[in-house]
Amino acid sequence: MDERQGSPPSAREAALARAARAKRWVAGGAVALTGVFSAVAAHALPANHSAKPKPTPAAPPAPAIDQSDDQEAVPLAPPEQAPAPSAADGGAVSGGS
Repeated sequence: MDERQGSPPSAREAALARAARAKRWVAGGAVALTGVFSAVAAHALPANHSAKPKPTPAAPPAPAIDQSDDQEAVPLAPPEQAPAPSAADGGAVSGGS
């Protein structure tokens, strides 16, 4: 490129300078509007800063379990036969890649 000192900028260089300036103004305006919108939202939707915690309703007491019936607790037993693999090729693999 041929840069001459003291010569007026070409139309292209002037347009690039204007575009750079416009870009800076748009970015600055976006930051400023973001701040304004966040301030408006903060005042429109105030947070609850009460010092007292809200009382939680007490749960009703659980009914007592009466095990005096003639039912005996039956322990769980394993299945008589292990599950068979699926017939599909590959199958689903959890965590596989």
